[in-house]
Amino acid sequence: MNATPLPPIQPAAARSGVDPGVDAGVARRRLLAAGAALAAAWPGRSARALMAGLPPDSPAARVDGNLRASPWAGVVSVRIDGGVYSGALVHRRLILTAAHVAAGHPPSAISVQLNAGEPQPLGVARVHVHPGWKGFTKPFAFDDVALLELDADAPDGVPVYTPYYGPMRQGTPMTFVGYGASGHGDRAPSVGADPAVKRVGANRVDRLVARPELPGVPALFLYDFDGPDASSDAFGGPSLGNAVETSAAGGDSGAPAFVRRGEFPRIAAVLSFVADFNKAGTPHSTFGASGGGVLLSGVRAWLEERLAAV
Repeated sequence: MNATPLPPIQPAAARSGVDPGVDAGVARRRLLAAGAALAAAWPGRSARALMAGLPPDSPAARVDGNLRASPWAGVVSVRIDGGVYSGALVHRRLILTAAHVAAGHPPSAISVQLNAGEPQPLGVARVHVHPGWKGFTKPFAFDDVALLELDADAPDGVPVYTPYYGPMRQGTPMTFVGYGASGHGDRAPSVGADPAVKRVGANRVDRLVARPELPGVPALFLYDFDGPDASSDAFGGPSLGNAVETSAAGGDSGAPAFVRRGEFPRIAAVLSFVADFNKAGTPHSTFGASGGGVLLSGVRAWLEERLAAV
């Protein structure tokens, strides 16, 4: 496999990422087995843009209207050294993104654009990278999260998303929102990343991976991009549907992965990487390819500390 970089305390049974009735030892073994099976293939490359299915689905059909009333209006584009990335408001002054996006860059080199009506630039005052981020290392890269502290509050009326720290189970659907490139799933991306164009799609949690030192506690999630037949199912299907299922592509690094809990979407993870868990050489961001991200439950202590400090 070739992977590429693209980021209240629950009871022990809930933290395991499986149904509360499953024995904690079984949960640990499942997570360790998933990590062992995938470890040799890590890592590679940062997450990219949101892909479309087969026609009549299209990259244009996945575009969010950039209206202030959109539930995704708080998802922003991030530009660094000419590259386009993604992030989301988790506080009026804080943008959540991937560590591999922001690490090593001064605030003056980072541009944030809010697309909730007319495009609006937001100034960055400070960069906070998770202290556990060590780059894309084998077997897995953890803690790929960062916060961009703004120099002024984001405008009123724009969504500010609440992190989700609760249990995560295989099969949980997630909504991805990002500014990356796009195209049809049976081909390579054909539409470039754009800091003014965000797309929406969904996938599900197919695998959970724990840190070696905390077996049984999920830190990363993995997904595959299911196509129209079983040959593209890296982890097993079924697809969420041709017009819904997606994969990250270039520009989606740092994009939020949402779960629905109650009335409003909450951020459960940050998109971090794409990969080819199914078959080595599968083009990234096409049917049969895979990807994943950092669960916020695994970086909760750091994130809560930073949120409280603003």
